[in-house]
Amino acid sequence: MKIDSIEVADVQKTAGTMRNGGYRLVVMTCTPADEGYYITYSFEKETDLRHYRIAVSEGTTIPSIGSSYGGAFVYENEIHDLYGFTFEGMSLDFGGTFIKTSVPYPFKKKEQPAPTVTVVKEAKE
Repeated sequence: MKIDSIEVADVQKTAGTMRNGGYRLVVMTCTPADEGYYITYSFEKETDLRHYRIAVSEGTTIPSIGSSYGGAFVYENEIHDLYGFTFEGMSLDFGGTFIKTSVPYPFKKKEQPAPTVTVVKEAKE
């Protein structure tokens, strides 16, 4: 899988290029990195899957891609509520109430450790 690195300033231009090329937004993800975080944008058109990644540090304001992909507000609000990033110009901003958590920004590095997931196996009959 190839992931192209882009600058924060190029996020809207890249999304616009993808939209004009007939690509759909598949997902936006945020993951911790050694020196901050990666936000990855994935687009798809007829089995052509493209990934673009920005490297950001805490406090970075990220331009929304809502003008190209109205549904991006779901991912942008989620990343805001879990990691604390602000997206400028969101098409629909829930103001930090999209995902309710017991602590603000639970996946932010300097907050409490990320919650653990317990996998419960089904009992065999």
